[in-house]
Amino acid sequence: MNNPSVVPVIKAKRHRNFAKSRFEKLILAIVCVFFFIYAVSLIYPFVWAFLNSLKTNKEYFDNSFSLPKDWLFSNYITVFSFLKVPKSNPLYYTNLGAMFFNSVWFTVGTSFLGISSSTMVAYALAKYRFPGRQVIYGVSIFVMIIPIVGSMPAYYRLIHNLHIYNSPLYLVTATGGIGFNFIVMYGFFKNVAWSYAEAGFIDGASNWQVFLKIMMPQARPAFFSLFIIACVGVWNDYMTPLLYLPDYPTVPTGLFLFKQVSTQSNNEPLYFAGVLISMLPVLALFIAFQDVIMSNTVAGGLKG
Repeated sequence: MNNPSVVPVIKAKRHRNFAKSRFEKLILAIVCVFFFIYAVSLIYPFVWAFLNSLKTNKEYFDNSFSLPKDWLFSNYITVFSFLKVPKSNPLYYTNLGAMFFNSVWFTVGTSFLGISSSTMVAYALAKYRFPGRQVIYGVSIFVMIIPIVGSMPAYYRLIHNLHIYNSPLYLVTATGGIGFNFIVMYGFFKNVAWSYAEAGFIDGASNWQVFLKIMMPQARPAFFSLFIIACVGVWNDYMTPLLYLPDYPTVPTGLFLFKQVSTQSNNEPLYFAGVLISMLPVLALFIAFQDVIMSNTVAGGLKG
């Protein structure tokens, strides 16, 4: 350190580090400002909708950007009786409470049946050798490429031929066993050592017992994560009940239909209240299980 020739080199390195540090701080500040603006752009519409949901209809049309004069939290109670849509028989209506009930059984049933069937198909293709296994896997990948619009006419005809149109039995269509959930579970089971199953077979377990008591407990994190993601997607799906379950409108479907038929009543504050209420289950589900969704669901293997 007493060498005079070393001192300029050290000072030059410190200067470069200081300049680099200032540049990194500048970039970080720009990124933070960008994400702050982006966050505000996402949050502002919800704040705007919430404030307008507490107004009267006249107050909303007078100035939708002002604060409510009278904070009408009662709108969130009134909307359950006000927001209703006609069934296929126009003499009967479905209110918001019934829409929530329809959303629950449709979401839970579709998600559970869909992921369960995909899990069983993925396990069979990943762990058992039989003729046509690769063909089934290739077909499942190919089907994902076909646009939904391309298969919709045939699918609509199939629903009518099976006599499950406008019936809760429509849930059986969720047991296709292929799709995104199949791909994820297939990759998961490919990474699970078959030694677990062999140990079960040695102890006298059947194929079903190995699947249910040995493999499924290991797949529970992946299964549960896919179930939550599927629930979010199915809850927000308004097109499927609109096309195939006209007498069982879910909350998104009911809000869509209400907007189409409410040209006379046209109470926007109550409509905003209904929209915000429809968000609460999905928002609560994500907040409660965000760690599960974000966690790594790839597991399996033997120690030693």
